Amino acid sequence: MDMNAVKRQILYLFYVLLVGDVSFGAIRHLRKICKNSEIEILSNQGVRIEPVTKSHVELVLVDPSLLSTRSKFQLDFEFRTTAPNGVLFYGRPHGHNGQSIALILQNGDLMYKIKCPTLHADIFVPTRNMTQLNDGKWHSISYSVKFKRHGRKGFINIDGFPTPKRYEVSCDHMASLIMGGTSPKDRGYIHELENLPGHFEGCIRNVRIPTALLSPPKYYAVSVCD
Repeated sequence: MDMNAVKRQILYLFYVLLVGDVSFGAIRHLRKICKNSEIEILSNQGVRIEPVTKSHVELVLVDPSLLSTRSKFQLDFEFRTTAPNGVLFYGRPHGHNGQSIALILQNGDLMYKIKCPTLHADIFVPTRNMTQLNDGKWHSISYSVKFKRHGRKGFINIDGFPTPKRYEVSCDHMASLIMGGTSPKDRGYIHELENLPGHFEGCIRNVRIPTALLSPPKYYAVSVCD
């Protein structure tokens, strides 16, 4: 999708409205472009996260209590960026209890941030050949938490490369996931994510969550990924 073409059409529509020469053909054409520019983070088309504070996508999961019978939670997605810093995603339980898990970019490296009852940690996650992830190429992330008798362990896979470490996760079940930024509703509860030196800017696509969503994804200040 050529975003420049969309912008030109929108500016043109504003112009004809101002001068009073409204072309219904132009309006129909603009509607067609907008229809063909539907944003969908769950598909290969993806979304573009803009470098503004409010830009993010919210995914609300089903009642977390229903996940107690599940043996695994998993989130898969792809991203592309040249920004060195920013939130890829974070998850939080129902309500504001101060718990969260997050994957962020920090100077192009992947960091796993855990804020759970028994563990607060910032963990560097190595990539294959120690390459940085803000190279403008598509990268895939697979994050999973396995529920076992003696606790929960987090697993991270980057571009098909499984990290050797298993990370303890003692947080409550995640009720929602925020992709590409932070939600204003969480301000004051996620200090460690609010003070990052930059905002994620780039595309996120092919988000896969086996757990059912309570509602369709909610988009805030995002655009089409070109």
